[in-house]
Amino acid sequence: MKKRIEWIQYVFTGGLLMMLLLTSACVKKPTGPDESLQGGNAFPGKPFDIHISIGDGLVRLDWTVNERATIDRFIITRRNVTETQSVEFTSTDTVFVNQNLVNGQEYVYSIKAIKIIDGKEFAGLPSDNISAKPNVYAVLLEDGSEFTPNRSVTIGVTAPSTTSIVELSNSPDFANSSSIQFSANVQWALSPGDGHKGVWARFQDKDGQTTNAAVSDSIFLDTRASIFTVEENTNGQTKVAADSIYFSMYTGEPFGRRASIEIEDGPRDVQLNDLGTGYYDAWYVIPKDADVFQAKITAYFTDRAGNVATPIFAESRVTILRAPAAVTLFKPVIAGDGRTSLKLSWSLTEDEHDFQTYEVYRALLGSNEFALVSIIAQSTETSFTDTNLTPNTTYVYQVVVRDKSGLTGESNEESQTTRPDEIANPVILYEPLFFENDEVDKIDLTWTQSAEDNFNSYHIYRDTSPNVTTNSKLVSIISLVDNTTYSDTHFKENQTYYYSVFVYDDGGQVASISNEVSVTVPNTIPDPIYVAQPIIVDTTGFQLSWSQSLDPDFANYRIFRSRGNTVIITNEPIAILSGDRLKTTYEDRNLTNGITYSYRVFVYDTNGDFAGSNTVTEVTGGTN
Repeated sequence: MKKRIEWIQYVFTGGLLMMLLLTSACVKKPTGPDESLQGGNAFPGKPFDIHISIGDGLVRLDWTVNERATIDRFIITRRNVTETQSVEFTSTDTVFVNQNLVNGQEYVYSIKAIKIIDGKEFAGLPSDNISAKPNVYAVLLEDGSEFTPNRSVTIGVTAPSTTSIVELSNSPDFANSSSIQFSANVQWALSPGDGHKGVWARFQDKDGQTTNAAVSDSIFLDTRASIFTVEENTNGQTKVAADSIYFSMYTGEPFGRRASIEIEDGPRDVQLNDLGTGYYDAWYVIPKDADVFQAKITAYFTDRAGNVATPIFAESRVTILRAPAAVTLFKPVIAGDGRTSLKLSWSLTEDEHDFQTYEVYRALLGSNEFALVSIIAQSTETSFTDTNLTPNTTYVYQVVVRDKSGLTGESNEESQTTRPDEIANPVILYEPLFFENDEVDKIDLTWTQSAEDNFNSYHIYRDTSPNVTTNSKLVSIISLVDNTTYSDTHFKENQTYYYSVFVYDDGGQVASISNEVSVTVPNTIPDPIYVAQPIIVDTTGFQLSWSQSLDPDFANYRIFRSRGNTVIITNEPIAILSGDRLKTTYEDRNLTNGITYSYRVFVYDTNGDFAGSNTVTEVTGGTN
């Protein structure tokens, strides 16, 4: 029990010192009212653990009562020890401050709790009487706080204005005391080590008269928090949504500010209840979206003084299962020649942390007998090419996601039909020709006209490796049956390209596929561009402009600048304009006025080849 404050007052009359000393001792915790006499649980308990703080003309009471949440108000009764008449006060809190009292006068207080049930008032037994005497001399640690996390505390000192010296000590015998000039607030270091700490004070006035007895206050020093154990009750058993898990933590300190646990990859702030014994616990109901496998349990604790404990892990782990979310299967597309291969693709699983496999199942149209055709163990691998199929056959597919616990999520079903074994009248694609000219380099393709009765369009596909399919790059769609030429201009130098012409019918299906041809684009040096005379925009800047590069594998423009009439290209360029060949202007600012500057613009292609422009020269400010 905390010992609050000792007060002393001196009255100087005719040179004689009269001293009135009041020591407020701990109030013994009551056992509470006899419920057999009070009518059971309807009546509130008897207030106990009453603490007193005394100031100049002031008494402050705080207390504890069982089942605090059920109490509506408190009635505080006060009487003067020399009189029988009493005064009543009302408080809705467990703290009451009585002001405007007479210093040196002894007052007696009692407290009783009031419940209101169905409009009726039920009064509990009054507390034990406790007396208090406001006084002039007092010390109060940390504004009356019960706990502090720091040895360095602020002491509030109450004393008459004639006081000059305050002597402070951490022991009642004033060993190792310190005398300091009187101030309303002073800083003081408590003795080392956590626990109840007392500070004692004696006073001296300006005439050198000192007190023979000391006043004191105490506080609990709490500089650290610890977590000793954290446990859960799954015993290795798997849990699912709506199940409960019991979590328990022991810290050795009751009344902590915050106690919580975190489930790895799952709920991160599960609050635990204070049992008032240093234990904290909670029955946690698992939400429907929780999904963890052998997850660590981490405990966190902040004690009543604000100290944060080092988090610790529980010795056990928990597994909470949720069936993996189904992926979306997209419509399969033909692969290769389309007669015996189909390519599947699907969305990425959302359950990567406990993902185990994708399972690809296949069935014939009209049959419910699905066969497992592939197991894929990489969560990022979301495509599969099914081979050795039968031409002109419709297949139905489904992708199943399986997690580490064996739970599964099934995708939608999608179907596709392989091409017939014989495709009539394919067009013949001739060898492509590469042309290099002044405007733009190109690859010319020509083929025979399709004889398909239900002709809809030619689809020209291109790839950088053999075996062109509809998964390759579609470079053009031509809807006129007699238009059998195409010029490809979007390519890179020093690269081999493969082409094939697919004929589509009115039903949107591939009617025939041409042969496959290839061509290698030679590596050529870009043509140089022309830079116009710089335009003066102000005394310290120019605007440059140049002709557009037509190089098919254009990479960037690089602008070089030097002082004088010669451009030194071994220096770094002042600007690199990448990607957009149409960007043919640049403003160069913050130059020095009256200086001659020279410029060249180089064109670079994707192979690192380049060509430089002409040199242009101009003087900032326009003076030669």
